[in-house]
Amino acid sequence: MSSRIHDVIIVGSGLAGAAAAYQLSRKPRRILLIEAQARIGGRAYARRFRHDGTAELLEYGGSWITPWHERIRSLCRELGLALRPRTEIRERLAMRDGVPCPLAFADDDERLAHDRAVARIAADAMMLKAGLHENERGETLSGISYAEYMARLKPPLVTRHLQDAWWIVSGGGSMDEVSAGEFLHSCSYESGLAEDMIKVWAHTVEPSMDALAARLVAASGASVLLSSPVTRIVQDDAQVCVALASGEEHRSTHAVVATGINPMQAIAFTPPLTIGPATAVTRGQKGRAFKLWIKARGVPLGRLVTGDGTGVQMIFSERAADDGSMLLIGFGLHDEGARPADESWVRAELARLCPNAELLAHDWHDWLADPYARGTWLSTPYDLGAEFASGSWGPQGRIAFASSDIAAENAGWFEGAVCAGEAAAAWIASHPLRGSAATR
Repeated sequence: MSSRIHDVIIVGSGLAGAAAAYQLSRKPRRILLIEAQARIGGRAYARRFRHDGTAELLEYGGSWITPWHERIRSLCRELGLALRPRTEIRERLAMRDGVPCPLAFADDDERLAHDRAVARIAADAMMLKAGLHENERGETLSGISYAEYMARLKPPLVTRHLQDAWWIVSGGGSMDEVSAGEFLHSCSYESGLAEDMIKVWAHTVEPSMDALAARLVAASGASVLLSSPVTRIVQDDAQVCVALASGEEHRSTHAVVATGINPMQAIAFTPPLTIGPATAVTRGQKGRAFKLWIKARGVPLGRLVTGDGTGVQMIFSERAADDGSMLLIGFGLHDEGARPADESWVRAELARLCPNAELLAHDWHDWLADPYARGTWLSTPYDLGAEFASGSWGPQGRIAFASSDIAAENAGWFEGAVCAGEAAAAWIASHPLRGSAATR
């Protein structure tokens, strides 16, 4: 067993950890960044199809940024990365009776019920955005699951299927477990209508989001340990000791834990985390959506199809490949019927949502099975709002916490990760580093 001394240790090389390292490097410090995986980026992860010659990098983690994600936009300018506009939606179809078609209603009564339901969602979304926790009827908007919220609305089935498709990319977890607030907050980004939330998915980073993380780390000059899972973090009045699965130990004056909530389940903290964060880690965030890339022919660019409550519930023809075929993104929830690794299942889903399409290839990353992710994007349990709030995750002793899971603003987005990392760095920078490179 060896023990090494640093000024700051950062655990996790996603956008939060990378941003923290970059900010801390503005003054001379011995920074060590420890990453469990063999790559930098965390939930930012881009690569090419594994079984196809497609040249394009594809984002298997998060990808889009909004017009107001100014920190990421600024860092891209600073580090020489470009932004690619999202393909415009050219055609919207919805599954009905097993067939994709323009959204249609059986009769005037169904259309009226649809209009009432989406108007209620839009009003509730804007009230929640304004900080209200009840609507004008006295109905709660927080502390309620998406399933409970939808049961209260009693929308027509065609309406429910449309909302469920957008739930996948906003709530991204079990409808019985995850807060309806995840869905309503996403609706409030634009008009209050669920189907308009895509309007704020403005750009992706080129060549990739994990390239931004890598450039931040490289520019920081931090020492980096990859493939080094952390098993224990012990702190006292003088220092922080970070123990690796290999038995190696590293010590520092301060540390930033930037792993996200679920990966912290594999780390023992001494002293233990305070009750709010400890509860959040034990329960975990519930993100269990999957993101599937499909290469196909026979689908027009810009076509968006929402599903019927099963399997792939949204598919978008996102851009053209070099060979003229289309690259489609599909979203769904991990459940008993979903088999995104199974080519025959993917082929059947593509045929259902895009009947004239020819499957050429497909690929995905299983974030649930990934031991260093243990879930996808943030999906807060409906009964644990306070435990996930940034106010519960202030520094504890010599350790600051940074993640999009607990960001003060833009939680769940990479922008939130960057801002959380910078906030952690600012807190550490406000404290003297005893005997550090910064003070010698």
